[in-house]
Parts: sequence; C-alpha cells; structure tokens
Amino acid sequence: MHRRRFVLAALGAAGLTLGMPAASAGPFHIVYPRIRPGGDVHAAFALAVLDLAMKTAQAAYTAQQTDIVMERGRALAELANGNNTINLHWTSMEASSERGLNVVRIPIHRGLIGYRIFIIKKDRQRDFDRVERFSDLKAFTCCQGLGWIDTDILRTTGLDVQTSTYESLFEMTQSGRVDYFPRGAVEAFAELEARRHLDPDLVVENRLMLKYRSDFIFYVATGHAALAETIERGLVLAYRDGTYMKLFNSHPYIQNALVLAKPALRKTFQLDNPYLSEADRRIPDEYWML
Repeated sequence: MHRRRFVLAALGAAGLTLGMPAASAGPFHIVYPRIRPGGDVHAAFALAVLDLAMKTAQAAYTAQQTDIVMERGRALAELANGNNTINLHWTSMEASSERGLNVVRIPIHRGLIGYRIFIIKKDRQRDFDRVERFSDLKAFTCCQGLGWIDTDILRTTGLDVQTSTYESLFEMTQSGRVDYFPRGAVEAFAELEARRHLDPDLVVENRLMLKYRSDFIFYVATGHAALAETIERGLVLAYRDGTYMKLFNSHPYIQNALVLAKPALRKTFQLDNPYLSEADRRIPDEYWML
C-alpha cells in the first residue's frame, strides 16, 4: 500500500491520472551539448533514461548534440538565455541553477553521483588505509572540476579542494599534485578504463566513500515547459510501470559500476549538501538508492 500511495501522490503532483499517458505536444526536437571526448559511456545511460521517458509519455522526438562541448556553467547559461542553442542538459542539482529553467526533479542515477569514491595513484592505497575518521581526510588534498557543485559541497566540510578542467584533474592526480579525485560511483571505473593508456598508474581507492544527496537531473530551457512536463510525466509513469527500474537494474553502466565499487562494503562518511533547493529536498525517497 505504501508504494501505491507514493505512485498516486507522484502522479497527482505531475497532473496525471491512472489511465493512459496524456497526449504530448510535439514532435520535440531536443538539443544537448556535445559530449566531451571519452564521455560517451556516461551519456549512454542519461540518454537511455531520456528515451524511456519520451516513449513512456508517447511523445515523438528527435535528439542531437551541438557541435560545441560546454562546461556546466555555460550550458546552464545557454538554457536560461533561451536562444535555442541547446534546450536540454543533465547535470548536478543545485538551487541556484534552477532560476528561470524548467527542472525535471527526478534523479537520473538514483543518487549514485553523490556516492563519491576516489581515484588515486596505485602506490597511495596504504595512505588511505589509515583513514578511520572524516577528519583524517583533511590531511589530504583532492581535486574537482571548475564550476562543479561538488567542489563547493566538499569545501563546506573543510576538505582541501583544488580545481581545474576535467582533463587536468586526472593529470593532477597522476602527477601527485593532489592526493585523490572524488568521482561518482558510476563514473570512476568507466573513466579509468577509457583512459588506461593515458593514466596507467591511476586506480580506484578500495575502501572509502563520501556520500551526500546529489545526482544529475534534466534541466530544460526557458520557453520549453512542454518538453520538461513530458519528460517528467514519462519518468513518473516509468517508475509506476516498473520500466525505469528494469532499465536501472540491467544497464551495464549502472550494474558494472555497482559490482566494481561495492558501495555497501565501503567505510562511508555521510555529508550534507547545503546547495539543494527545498524542492530538491522534498524529492521522495523512492527515487533514491538509500
């Protein structure tokens, strides 16, 4: 009965009934930023979730990348400007990023972006084996990307965080300029596999994890409310009929990461994310891996 009550509430919040999906405006033409080199493995699951949402909502659509790779800040600015360079981006939830945008408030990866495991040099594992308390991590320096909300989250806890561009973060870790590079549990192993020829000395640290409430969500451009409503309706219905969880439980991007990361076996430090909006904090637990 609890699950049915959740479904009814979610459907009601989205303006839906328990009948067939409402007819959608369309067809929609979705444009998103070009995936950075090597990032296709990450994009595959987000695009699969998008496809599931649109098909479940019975909405015709096409999707294409722009010719330009955009960092998070630029992509969000393009969405807010409403100039139709792009009309969709998936990135970390953050209260200040929502202004003027249409937000689909359903985590794409059930929160696994906020399960942060560490990329380190393989000869540094002994140093991390000595970490027993969160305060022990304050003796180490980590790195995160410019403009990432994760940078701010980690700094608010007192951790020493250096920033740079995405490619440089691996180089900084490989060269020993920083001690560790926190990545989402679904990101770390896939990235190292794709970069094995570039960074052969990098591995995933084997026992620690930081955990805070965060994930990628779909942000939709100003003036494209119908697209956001359609994605949200499709995702709610996909949870209702079990097809989202079927995708989550079978997609190699998710399942390979869970097998390799073993999050339940890691010593985990739970952190607050002060940058969530109040609406983010009200996202039902059923949408998260707890």
